[in-house]
Amino acid sequence: MLSVDSFTFTYPTQDDPALSDLTVQVDEGEVLGVVGPVEAGKTTLAMSLASFAPQNTGGTTSGDISVAGRDPREADDNKVAMVFEDYAAQLTQVRVIDEVIAPLVNRGIPRDEATEHARDLLERVRMADTEDKFTWELSGGQQQRLAIAAALAIDPEVMIFDTARDMLDPEGRDDVGNLVASLAGEKTLVVTENDPDALVGIADKLLVLNDGQRVAFGPADDLLRDQELFERIGVAPPVCCEIANDVGLAGNPLTPGEFLDASERHRTANSRGSDVTVQAPDGGIPKAADFGEPLVRVEGARYEYGTDEVAVDEVDFTVHEGEVHAVIGGNGAGKTTFSKLLAGLFEPTAGTVSVDGDSTEGRTARNVAETVGIALQNPDEQLSEQTVEAELRFPLEKRQYEKTGLLGLSKRERYDKEFIDSRVEDVRRLVGLDEEQLDEDPMFLPRGQRRQVNMASALMPDPDVLVLDEPVAGVDATAHRHVEQTISRLTDQGKGVVVIDHDMDFVCEVADTITVLDDGSIAMQGPTKEVFDRDNWEWLTSRHLLPPRPARLARQVGIEALTADEFVEQFASRVEVSG
Repeated sequence: MLSVDSFTFTYPTQDDPALSDLTVQVDEGEVLGVVGPVEAGKTTLAMSLASFAPQNTGGTTSGDISVAGRDPREADDNKVAMVFEDYAAQLTQVRVIDEVIAPLVNRGIPRDEATEHARDLLERVRMADTEDKFTWELSGGQQQRLAIAAALAIDPEVMIFDTARDMLDPEGRDDVGNLVASLAGEKTLVVTENDPDALVGIADKLLVLNDGQRVAFGPADDLLRDQELFERIGVAPPVCCEIANDVGLAGNPLTPGEFLDASERHRTANSRGSDVTVQAPDGGIPKAADFGEPLVRVEGARYEYGTDEVAVDEVDFTVHEGEVHAVIGGNGAGKTTFSKLLAGLFEPTAGTVSVDGDSTEGRTARNVAETVGIALQNPDEQLSEQTVEAELRFPLEKRQYEKTGLLGLSKRERYDKEFIDSRVEDVRRLVGLDEEQLDEDPMFLPRGQRRQVNMASALMPDPDVLVLDEPVAGVDATAHRHVEQTISRLTDQGKGVVVIDHDMDFVCEVADTITVLDDGSIAMQGPTKEVFDRDNWEWLTSRHLLPPRPARLARQVGIEALTADEFVEQFASRVEVSG
């Protein structure tokens, strides 16, 4: 069904090939998983198979490539459907229902029948209650679900999911995984992922890419267990496998069931006494008094869109010096709207948002950004310059002079060139951008690196609070570590950080405090350990949230842990006591 033989692809703006001498074979009905770090070539391969590269992108190719018996470089039919990494770019209709109806009508299905089928597809991706909405009113995760429904409407022979889970809430990620699994055997699937865990139990074959070259290709069940392979290319291995290696279990288990079997074998081989469960150390639950002064305070905030839809309703929220406050919730819960209220991009319909004790009412977003910086969910909304360096310099150069005098006819220099140069270098290092990237056009960078550029730009004015909306979506393990390190350094400096993310593993690693939003209102708020207490798991699941993977694994093993580090510590303590 898919045949790639010595295939090389080079973009018109690049000297080095994005894919080099790639060979892959996939049979009908198989699921090909593709993993690799940022700029590995995952999206380029997906676009080549789906006839978008080089037809739409330009560029040169060599070698052979065939999909369903056709060369995609020449095909013009709909044998292949692709869900893009940039989900918003493929939405073309005004209303949600029409986005799914359009491909059905294009297939010759009568409109009445197409409408019913479209509703079934929206139900399948948990979007049934949005059919009459405008597509631009949807959250990022909802737009991604809609893109999946529209791709399914094409009824292709081959479906390509290009990191299609990154912007979804935890339940949504499971939904897509189940959807992919249900399509396996029925269609030939290509699933590119930054997280190999998403391919466990789904992929038949695994292709590992790095720098556009094939590093490994073979049975997914075998390659997914190769932790050394993933670490060598900068990709985090599956969680069960990684934790098992950290605690000294053999067998490289991929699933909780395999982990339990390996744990039992380990216990039997090493135990000289009775097994004892050790509770995770409390470590103290942070209270407001543990942090510094309030930096941002929200009281009774409400925000309504022009359609009278309430996106944020009666929210109270505070972030202090040195605190990481996470805002979580299902897709459409109001998280992104709330983040824009914090940064002064929106003014509340009711209630107040105060920054350093002063209300943001009447203040411009540019003014607020000197105290509250924001890196938006969609990085492309903030990029405007032709090089990364210009993007970083822009916030300070626009503020380089301030008006003075009674009539504001004079001006004073706030930042000289040497200061801006120094600040660019400091921020570049802080967020993990390479020096050579400064000369690149940010719009041509992978999505994860565009996020890093936005984060750096937001930090240039040295704000007291940084708001990060989905900072680790689409990034590889190296960039993921940079984000965590950046957050840690900022809080060490006494700054506050607001994190909005669907990755509960990441949230529980970095957050001191959590606010759970549901339909725009606060459903729960408190220290991270309290919010993710096991008594709340069922409640969280009902709001499309799942506990972090290490916590779920710990529960099955019989220990208390919220993060991978806590798991390793407690498992080691249990083995010590047992021995």
